[in-house]
Amino acid sequence: MGKIETLILGMFFGLVPIVFCFLATVVTASVLFGTKVLGPWALWSLVPAGIIDILFLTRWVRNAYRMNPRILAAIYIFYSIVALGMGMGLPIFNFVLGIMAGVFIARKMHHQQSDEQRSKKAFKKTAVFAATVMVLICCLITLLAIAGKMIGYRVETPYLSLTFTVPIFTLVVLTGGAVLVILQYFLTHISAKITIKLWP
Repeated sequence: MGKIETLILGMFFGLVPIVFCFLATVVTASVLFGTKVLGPWALWSLVPAGIIDILFLTRWVRNAYRMNPRILAAIYIFYSIVALGMGMGLPIFNFVLGIMAGVFIARKMHHQQSDEQRSKKAFKKTAVFAATVMVLICCLITLLAIAGKMIGYRVETPYLSLTFTVPIFTLVVLTGGAVLVILQYFLTHISAKITIKLWP
């Protein structure tokens, strides 16, 4: 495993406790003490995260390609939710995660010296997983839109005048969701195929 690959894996796994501890601490502190004290609590959240990384990060990176798939799936779902928040409800960064998943599975097949048939099967399985998570993300976006009273909302632009009635909202959700899911599948699958060919 080269230095660049080790660095990327270190960032991928190392950010998990940092982001998790930060979010957990900020949410808990805001509920218990209000938003005025979030700054100090946010900084203190880095202490347990740093301890976790010091104790386990090297082991995580060393065993990255032998890690339990369920743990990797949980990390991917966690990052997917965080990415949706970073995109302010738009799954822009979720496509980046799909590409990363494709690169990861390609490198895993490379290190395990898998044959072409097994690699293709793993690529397809990973792409299906990434697309399935995108389905869940689309469902979450839909729920947020409903909670935000998108149904009945009127859009007025120089080129478009539209009210989101129930049929129009349903059409937008189904069409947009299908495009996002299909795009995520192909991005993940193609990134894996490109990586296995271009990254020796």
